[in-house]
Amino acid sequence: MRIVVPFEVTSANLTASNVPLVPPAAYNAGTTYAAGDRASVLQGDGYTYKVYESIVGSNTGNAVTDTDFWLYLADTYAEYNAGTTYDVDDIVISTTTNRAYQALVNGESGNSLSNAAKWLDLGPVNRYKMFDQSNTSQTLNGEDIDVTVDVDGRANSVSFLNIVGETLQIIMTTTEDGEIYNETVNLISSNDVSNWWEYFFLPISRYGDWTFNDLPTNNNPTIQGIITDSGSTAKIGSMVIGLSRYVGDVIYPSTIGIQDFSRIETDDFGNRSIIQRDFAKRANLKVAVEENTVDAISAYLSDLRATPVVFIGVEEYRSTWIYGFYKDWNWQFAGPNEAYLNFELEGLT
Repeated sequence: MRIVVPFEVTSANLTASNVPLVPPAAYNAGTTYAAGDRASVLQGDGYTYKVYESIVGSNTGNAVTDTDFWLYLADTYAEYNAGTTYDVDDIVISTTTNRAYQALVNGESGNSLSNAAKWLDLGPVNRYKMFDQSNTSQTLNGEDIDVTVDVDGRANSVSFLNIVGETLQIIMTTTEDGEIYNETVNLISSNDVSNWWEYFFLPISRYGDWTFNDLPTNNNPTIQGIITDSGSTAKIGSMVIGLSRYVGDVIYPSTIGIQDFSRIETDDFGNRSIIQRDFAKRANLKVAVEENTVDAISAYLSDLRATPVVFIGVEEYRSTWIYGFYKDWNWQFAGPNEAYLNFELEGLT
């Protein structure tokens, strides 16, 4: 088992991202766009903007919905303006908190976004969902997500969780040494294929989680992560950068599962409906540990109480990877030089 303690990613150290934050200028059919130029289109609700990127040069008069000329990236919202009057349900974003807010009243003007009677906090904006403490909320962007983070200190591990893509790349650089790590992995999985029928007829399976555990432990590195999904939408639930620590080997008996928060509701006539909600991973893991490390690991774990971290149970089995916290841990001494650490883990939704 390895434990990855997250490095906090904020607007101060997220030095680059291709995921739209505020809407670019509105699309104008009379404007000539170069490759890479962006334009936005306000939707019928009056507050949602769809952002498109030109994929060719000398792009004039071509509708943004024409995929030969434009790539749809993502939805976003306008930045809050205290001088604007908003109607109920209007959504805005704050580039200070990097969160989205929805108006709760009509004629809203001038009130702080922190006023809970006037504004509902909807959580992180699309760009920052991959850095929040929820694994089910995903950052989405057309074809690829490309982010660069400046790390203050050391980091030797990056975990990508709840991802959708074809390939995943990590590039690590430092000011002193330049590029010191560059690895690209294919996310297509063949683990569920055991015969030719499954090879030809089962849907293509992809890895939904990936961890790079072998990054050099250099000080103050810059880490760039790129996930691509050509012709579709790339998605990242969580990107966790941190310093990982090996604890021990997971052994028998250990259990894994989920806690489902969905509900079944019954109306007055006995008709039932299922309301699907989020779920969280759960695990009870038994870890064999070197006895001479018991005190050090106990102190380490005590410092992590009520702290979301990534638990890499068994590297080969992603179902044992949990982004969450421990509910309980205890030591079992079965004999001389036999120390076992029992974990009860709960994942974030």
